[in-house]
Amino acid sequence: MKSTLSRLAPLLLIPCLLANCAYPRATEWQSRPVSYYKPGLWHKPHLTWRLNTLTPIPAHLSEPELLREIDKSFRSWEPGRVFTFSPSSGGKADIVVGFDSAPGKSWDGRLGMMADAAFPWTANRGHIYLDPSEWWTTKSFAWLGDPITAWLPYSIGNVLGLPHSDRFGSNMGKGPFSPPGKKDFESLRLLYAADSLSPTGVYGVNERSGYRFSAH
Repeated sequence: MKSTLSRLAPLLLIPCLLANCAYPRATEWQSRPVSYYKPGLWHKPHLTWRLNTLTPIPAHLSEPELLREIDKSFRSWEPGRVFTFSPSSGGKADIVVGFDSAPGKSWDGRLGMMADAAFPWTANRGHIYLDPSEWWTTKSFAWLGDPITAWLPYSIGNVLGLPHSDRFGSNMGKGPFSPPGKKDFESLRLLYAADSLSPTGVYGVNERSGYRFSAH
């Protein structure tokens, strides 16, 4: 019996070694240095945002409540320790959220595509578009309606550079979504890690990314 175990021991160690090589330890991603100089990504740790008021905001939404929920959606990504966010104090902002459509595109009506977002390596970087025909709500829970905070964090992930993901427990999967969690923070930090590849060399970006969402 002992001789059998001694022969099997090296074979049992191989999967463990491979697992350790393939997947970072739970805290390893948090200690990786972040680079803000990688092509196609954001080049600063603090990003500002603003609501586009040049296009109509759905009449049933209160602008102060909407701004509060948008701010909450951005701050839900801050535990990843890659970016901090704040509303813009002037006319310009890094990220613009609006109830309009992406250039050259049109919405498909209620219960269709919810939102559109531009990856940071595209011409329209920093833009998040919300379909005004959807029944958006600023409530955290609604029997009828789509809470902003249940959908907007996904588009924020796209704007930061994260594509659709099928990783279990990731916010970047199928919606409606939970707030960003450990898997999402890990993905974001690894994306911006100094020793990882530029995203344009890693991801194949599809025109449609995610359930009821797109990214271009």
